[in-house]
Amino acid sequence: MLTKNHINLLFQFFCAISFYSYGTAMMDYFLLYPSRFLVGENEFIAYHKLLESAIYPISVIPFLIIVLLNALLLWFRPERVSKNLLVLSLVCLVLDLFSTIFFQARRNIALANGKDVALMQKITDTNWGRVFLESAQVVVVLIMMVRRDSGHAYKA
Repeated sequence: MLTKNHINLLFQFFCAISFYSYGTAMMDYFLLYPSRFLVGENEFIAYHKLLESAIYPISVIPFLIIVLLNALLLWFRPERVSKNLLVLSLVCLVLDLFSTIFFQARRNIALANGKDVALMQKITDTNWGRVFLESAQVVVVLIMMVRRDSGHAYKA
């Protein structure tokens, strides 16, 4: 059984990795996505391969850890952390995960065959939903932290 201290550490780790993941995602979306347009045809496949190999340990695995931690925190909810906010955070994460699996990942994988400007533009144009969901999730995490540290008790 998890103690109160373990649950608090889990919550702190969840918050920290949420902010880390948000930072890596925004770097990806606002720096790496646009830089693909600048890479030449001959260098593109090697560039894309480098990005794809780095994305898993830097971004994908931490994101999956956040989803698991969020679900675990619903089961072992820390004191003064709203269940409703934990649910809202998890909804943002799961919607983002579905968007990634069913839309973005498939398109990004297709770029392994070579530079496709139209596909890259489609990836960039359709990514705003993920930007919104990840921004909303990290704001919810911030609200949870502030409310928890302010000493307010929540029933739900």
